[in-house]
Amino acid sequence: MKVIGLMSGTSADGIGVALVDIHGKTQISLLAFKTYPFSTELKKMILLASSHEKLAVDEICRLNFLLGEEFSKATLRLCKEAKVSLKDIALIGSHGQTIKHLPPKSTKPIQFGSTLQIGEPSLISERTGITTIADFRPRDMAAGGHGAPLAPYLHYHLFHSLGYGVAVQNIGGISNLTFIPKNGKLNQVIAFDTGPGNMLIDAIVFELTHKKSSYDDEGRWAARGKVNKRLLGRLMQHPFLKRKPPKSTGREEFGIFFAHQLMRENKNMKKEDLIATITAFTAHSIAESYGRFIMPKFSLKEIIVGGGGVKNKTLFSMVQRLLPSIQLKRFEDFSLNSDAIEAMAFALLAHETMKNVPSNIPNVTGARHAVLLGKIIPGNNFKKLLLSFKS
Repeated sequence: MKVIGLMSGTSADGIGVALVDIHGKTQISLLAFKTYPFSTELKKMILLASSHEKLAVDEICRLNFLLGEEFSKATLRLCKEAKVSLKDIALIGSHGQTIKHLPPKSTKPIQFGSTLQIGEPSLISERTGITTIADFRPRDMAAGGHGAPLAPYLHYHLFHSLGYGVAVQNIGGISNLTFIPKNGKLNQVIAFDTGPGNMLIDAIVFELTHKKSSYDDEGRWAARGKVNKRLLGRLMQHPFLKRKPPKSTGREEFGIFFAHQLMRENKNMKKEDLIATITAFTAHSIAESYGRFIMPKFSLKEIIVGGGGVKNKTLFSMVQRLLPSIQLKRFEDFSLNSDAIEAMAFALLAHETMKNVPSNIPNVTGARHAVLLGKIIPGNNFKKLLLSFKS
């Protein structure tokens, strides 16, 4: 069954579109993938909407529909470029664009969090004619969970058969890890956000280069700088790093507001030194997460690293130095496209919902029980789709 997954991450760089084939017992193969960048103006609107700045409700309303059109166009473009007919696509799973993610402060007693992803799925279904499932996180949060991370469901199905304990480290805007024990079952998976990924680095590079660069290309700025140990030590005292899993975070803790605060407090520091220190913060927060929550209990020799962070050579080498006994591999070492993983995850989650299979992992998200994720927007193919899943 051909399914499309759509993903726009916290960095708001663009829309990742993955066309996959799902077959057998939850086997998934990537057929085509491409990222369609947002225009500079649209990215600015998204970052403004997800910042601490106040934005009128009507602007959020318009942005929801504007992004719905963008997700639709991206879907149509990939199908055209891959020479795949829309009639051959059974389903679309769209994560949307996170504007705000407020995880519950505690799961005992339950204090509900809230989350908002936009990119109107009704437009995607209307423009493509394909049944679309979106808004995956709220159902888990309604059951007392964080609504994140959700990609571990895909990680498990990709790697549980390796025959040894393995971790998956995604370094996107936010970093998160998934640990799959040797011969472990789905309910034994451990996964949580480890802290900032590229988000802080990108924000600080953008400001310090007077908006000429939106990221540290291959970690060149960080490579020229010297890590300020005093600032790094202070950053490593951030309360999020001390919390026990399940836990999730986002732009609310490590976004542009935090970046501006760091730049104000360290305005006399050399640009390259500040970027090096923030890069080290991401690396150390990743390494500390393994040291505190994984390695004391489990044997771990291999971490599979994905997300945009793998392209930052300085960050990658920092993580390797901090975890010398563990081999770092990339998704590409397993014939996978690291850029496509999150979009693939939402294709799989949509498929599982139509199959009536819960796809959150309660011990990962903190939910009280497993639930079906997402909201279904029927397309022109809905009747045919229902019949195919019944059979």
